[in-house]
Order: sequence, then structure tokens, then C-alpha cells
Amino acid sequence: MTHWVAIGDSFTYLNDHLDETGYRVSRGYLSRIADRIPSLQLDNIGINGSTFADWVHQEIPAADLYTVLLGTNDWHQGYPIGSDQDFQERKAGTILGHLGILLDHIRQANPSAMIVVGNPVERADFVYLLDPENNAQGSYAPEHGQKLSDAAAAILKCCEEEGLNTVDLHTFSGFTQDKLVKFKRVRQGETYVDLPYPDYIGKPFCPGKDEYPYPVEAIALTYDGLHPSDRGCQILADIFADKMEDLGEVINRIDAEFNNLFV
Repeated sequence: MTHWVAIGDSFTYLNDHLDETGYRVSRGYLSRIADRIPSLQLDNIGINGSTFADWVHQEIPAADLYTVLLGTNDWHQGYPIGSDQDFQERKAGTILGHLGILLDHIRQANPSAMIVVGNPVERADFVYLLDPENNAQGSYAPEHGQKLSDAAAAILKCCEEEGLNTVDLHTFSGFTQDKLVKFKRVRQGETYVDLPYPDYIGKPFCPGKDEYPYPVEAIALTYDGLHPSDRGCQILADIFADKMEDLGEVINRIDAEFNNLFV
């Protein structure tokens, strides 16, 4: 068995806490990867709401394989993306600097481990199913002067330049604004209307007064504007699993060639 440690935010955490999705999700993306690759022994250490900064002082257990999926909360909270130099110098205070620090901690746990880093996907207007007071604007607009797409591209670029395995979820997942939810239910006077993207942009949502804006029939790639639905989880799982299977084939081929030297 290959010991796999999954590092991430709510996308990862919710895999083992489906009750916090209101059971709108039946199986998270990690479990779907494990279904496809049964030789993996999953250890999910995801932290709900976490940023790269939150992982700077977290203990990382030893494992054979690590997956990392973070960045959306960093962008929302306004951490500066930083530069290639911030990444190389592991400069605290930036997304890329914190990413570099986390990678160093993973390597300290197991210098020979495989690491697969994903980047964040686009998000619609988010309203937490269990607490509508927890809500945030979608990534169709910059946050603190930064685009989520720029953060996603920077994470991918730095990891690739360091020779790490990456999965470009932002580009290849299909999580585009028009596919995240089918509509957002918004109040207009005394009635409600179901508006698709981009028609709902700028329409106010009042927690405690308005209906929850994403009924079940609004679910598309996300179930709440941010977190992946069953369909979204399957897409993320397939992209990660494709990469992990490719890595497994390479390792098996190297092992076979090494063993042949002694035949």
C-alpha cells in the first residue's frame, strides 16, 4: 500500500465531513481517487478554511505520496501572491512564500516522497449552506486587487519550475463561471427570480431574510457556489488520479529496469 497524505482546505476536509455539505455530496474527491487507485492508503489531514499560511507550522506526517490543494482562501483573505523570488526564498507573508515553506516541510517528513500540487478553481458567489452569514463574492471580480486566476497560474508555475508534479485544475476542470451553478435565487421586491451568471452579479443577498440562494436544482459543478458537487468532485478526482496513475507507471518501470540489472 502507498501511504497518501492529502493536504488542503475545505475541498479536502469535507471529504470526511459530508454532513457539513448537508449531504449534497455523497462522496468527496479524495474517496473517488481512492476508489480508482485501491493501492492508496488515504490519510486526510485537510483543515477547513485553511490557507497556505495555516500550514506553515502544521506537523506533516511521513508518507509516500502527498497531494496539496490550497489557495482559494489565501486569495479571498488578501494574501499577496508574491513573486518567484518570494517562492525561492520561502518568504513568509505571501502565497508563494508560504507554498515554498510547506513544500520544505513535506520534504523534511520524507525527502523521497512524491508530491502532486493542484491549483484553485474559479468560484461563484459563495453562501455557506449551514450558515448564510458566511458568504463571499465570486472570483469573477478581483479580491484585494488580485485575480484568482493569477494566483492559480503562479502556484502552478513555481511548482513546475521546481520540478514538482502538478495538476492544472484551474484550466482543465471546466469550473468556469457559467458552469459553477445553474442559477442564483435572488429577491426582487416581494418575489424571487432564478438568475444565471452573469445576471446575478451585484444582486444583494440578505442573510436571515432571503431564501438560501442555491436550492438543490441550482447545483452544477458546485453545490453552494464554491465547494464541488458530486459532479465537480468526480472531475477533480479524475484529473488527480490521471496524474497519480502516470507517476505509478513511471515508478514501476524504473523499479523493473533496476531489478533487471541484477538478473
